Amino acid sequence: MEKNEKNTSMKLRFLGTAAATSMPLVFCNCEICKQARINKGKDFRKRTSAIINNEMLIDLSPDLCSMANLYDIDLGKIKCLLQTHSHSDHFDGGHFITRWSEYATKNLTHLDIFCSNGTANDINHRVKEEEPTFDLFDKGWQKDMNFQLHILKHNDSIKYNNYEIRAINSLHDDRIEALVYIVSSNNKKILYGTDLLEISSESWDILRKYKLDLVILDQTYGEGFNNGGHLDAGKVVSIINKMKKENIINENTLVYATHISHEGNNTHEKMEKEAIQNGYHIAYDGLEIQL
Repeated sequence: MEKNEKNTSMKLRFLGTAAATSMPLVFCNCEICKQARINKGKDFRKRTSAIINNEMLIDLSPDLCSMANLYDIDLGKIKCLLQTHSHSDHFDGGHFITRWSEYATKNLTHLDIFCSNGTANDINHRVKEEEPTFDLFDKGWQKDMNFQLHILKHNDSIKYNNYEIRAINSLHDDRIEALVYIVSSNNKKILYGTDLLEISSESWDILRKYKLDLVILDQTYGEGFNNGGHLDAGKVVSIINKMKKENIINENTLVYATHISHEGNNTHEKMEKEAIQNGYHIAYDGLEIQL
């Protein structure tokens, strides 16, 4: 656990840190996947998700049930869902529809959902595959499932309880207007940047307004193995160096990579050693960080 004992105000736990389906990949017998099956531990990765202060969930992962059981999280008490986008490794319609009264789910805390309009429309389609009459935008369904939908677009900043949430275009998938988020509370600021293709000049202008305490970046690929849509290790290092130059981060800022695939990456131990040399760390499932 990484700690900064002064002014503790936010706690983030990585629930899952894998890209695509999992690590090791289900059917793959490459050397990295075979090694992960042998090593287990930090080399076993569930699909990417995180939670802040046990109340703000980032991405409703298909692996959410096992995550909650492993880390003693009561999902019925989650107050907020920040959905980066609607791809199947980040959102599970089958899990979400169980909030419906037809499933006899009891004692649900009200859930505020934040996402882009494109993501909301795609989520609606995915949940309809589980229940054809469902409508994410319908007030009746929202009342029955005890949630409210909030649509965000690039550069929107909203107050939510003790948090400020700012949305930034990730450029990962323009069709669904994929977003990443800066979450601030009590002078602590987190950038959660998974499924990030690149940071546009406009987004850099936004980031320059912040002094970040924790930066989380996509590292789907190892350097030189980039197949598109995501960052690789080389791009992660470039972003970190530019953030330092622009005074967005400093020597006290914690930086972690997540959304790890087998393409060009390595075992956790080897990746961590290399990352440390470049000023950051590799996240693993269950890692908890206090700011």
